[in-house]
Amino acid sequence: MDTEDFESAGLLEGLDEPAREARIELLRDLAEQGFTPDELVEAARDQRLALLPVDRVFDREGAKYTPAELAERSGLDVDFLRRLWRALGMAEVEDDEVAFGEADLEAATTVAQFNAVGLPEDALVLVSQVLGQESARLAETLREITAEAMLEAGISERTLGLRFAQAAEQLVPMLAPLRGYILDVHLREQVKTDIVSQAELQTGRLEGARHVTVCFADLVGFTRLGERVPPAELSHAGRRLTEVAVEAARPPVRLVKMVGDGALLVSPEPEPLVEAGLELCRLAESHDDELPPLRVGLADGPAIPQSGDWFGAPVNLASRVTEVARPGSVLVTRAVRDAVHDSFAWSYAGKKRFRGVSGEVALYRARPKEPVSPAK
Repeated sequence: MDTEDFESAGLLEGLDEPAREARIELLRDLAEQGFTPDELVEAARDQRLALLPVDRVFDREGAKYTPAELAERSGLDVDFLRRLWRALGMAEVEDDEVAFGEADLEAATTVAQFNAVGLPEDALVLVSQVLGQESARLAETLREITAEAMLEAGISERTLGLRFAQAAEQLVPMLAPLRGYILDVHLREQVKTDIVSQAELQTGRLEGARHVTVCFADLVGFTRLGERVPPAELSHAGRRLTEVAVEAARPPVRLVKMVGDGALLVSPEPEPLVEAGLELCRLAESHDDELPPLRVGLADGPAIPQSGDWFGAPVNLASRVTEVARPGSVLVTRAVRDAVHDSFAWSYAGKKRFRGVSGEVALYRARPKEPVSPAK
């Protein structure tokens, strides 16, 4: 295609120099890479011409296999493959659609090997769900930070497209070993604090519930803040909260997840989690120009771990306690206070009734213990 073709296809409409010349160079590059006129027109209409070079990076191999062919070559049932695909959060593929390549076959073959050594299909689907959710969030984060790093005032579409393609080509291969390393680190830390009871040894299966201490922390007035500040500023506050939560969650404390304007943390031991709650408030206060104050609530009891998340009464109670905590304070139930009584300073915060909890719940406010002055 030449400039006249681009003109007639409407690909240069509304562009002045130098944007027009940059668009022509980008279109020539894309045409040489094999993109059809229809693909160029569609991408221009959707304002994603600069992203087409990235499409080419991720689509080096052509699609070769239908779902049935992929199942036959990998040794997996086609219905099971569809379950895995849905669990990963991917779009449905028609029976006769040639949509899979060699990378898909390699992944399916790996799953078949897991299945062959004894992991049941339901367990593999569960792992796929966790991986899919984690990877979608990672991809979204990478997309955001890459765009922020690459964009600058006055940049041309062609330059931006080349930068995106180069970043994609370099970053993705680097992530696989890094993710493997991070998984190894987290498994090692969790195994250190895990136990296998005699009952579990006798029955041959893990008990559902574990006794844990649960901590919720949320930003005071975050919803109202969203009505007053620009979205970019709100996003920055959310990122800063994540940084604060990650910094405070030192093993055996684990950051389970960020939930909008809050964080959920758990620990098999209560004292490190109370310390983490106090650290969360301290860190938020040190960033008071960027973050509203935090309020923190803790409860403990038997909870059920599932796919990296936690469910049960202490999770719900910790959330309720957080709702009544003062800004910048750590509020805990009596059971938590009693377990770590000598490690912190305390003040009684009264009793509260919470929806879904029988009776009144006694609450205590935790503070760091004042250092003892040396005797004169």
